[in-house]
Amino acid sequence: MENTTTPHPLADQLWKGAAAFLKHEQTHDGSIVDGLDIYGKISEDEDQFNAVSLVFIQANADENPNNKGLKDTLLHAITSIIGSNYKKEHLHFLEEKAQTEKTDQGIHALDFYLRLGSYHESLRPQVIDFVVNYYTTFSSEQLNLTGFYLYNVYPKTQEYFSLFQTIVNFHKGITPEKNENPMGYLEPETKPWWKFW
Repeated sequence: MENTTTPHPLADQLWKGAAAFLKHEQTHDGSIVDGLDIYGKISEDEDQFNAVSLVFIQANADENPNNKGLKDTLLHAITSIIGSNYKKEHLHFLEEKAQTEKTDQGIHALDFYLRLGSYHESLRPQVIDFVVNYYTTFSSEQLNLTGFYLYNVYPKTQEYFSLFQTIVNFHKGITPEKNENPMGYLEPETKPWWKFW
């Protein structure tokens, strides 16, 4: 089952690879090798990563329940296999989409962006910096999405929770002070007096 509504030529390959992954998951027939071959070749060509992002965005927008299994497989495979090779310039492409397009496409771009940060720890600092610097420009839907990722997906740390609280407050109309740090303040860990080593 392939998605024929996606116009980008790379989309056919990505859907074919996702179908191989899904088939292997259901039958354990070894078709995973075909999927890994397709995704491996694409992940070696950084020039295609912005096109991969566009395929992700379009696939994520597909709400057809008949495609859910294949779509979820595609989104996961793109994020985990190809996303592991994303660099700053590929994240900038998604940042620009999220900032300039306050439509479903901008929301899905931000979704992919936040998902990349949740899957790949090496990308997380840039993702969090972007959120800290630009959350005040996000649409209501983008704020909800960001809050969801910070609260439910990202590691449970005081800094991420503080950023989540800042976004919730901003969403409620409470604007932060100019000198307020959205990431909060982390107290240095203090040891009890009897633990001196």
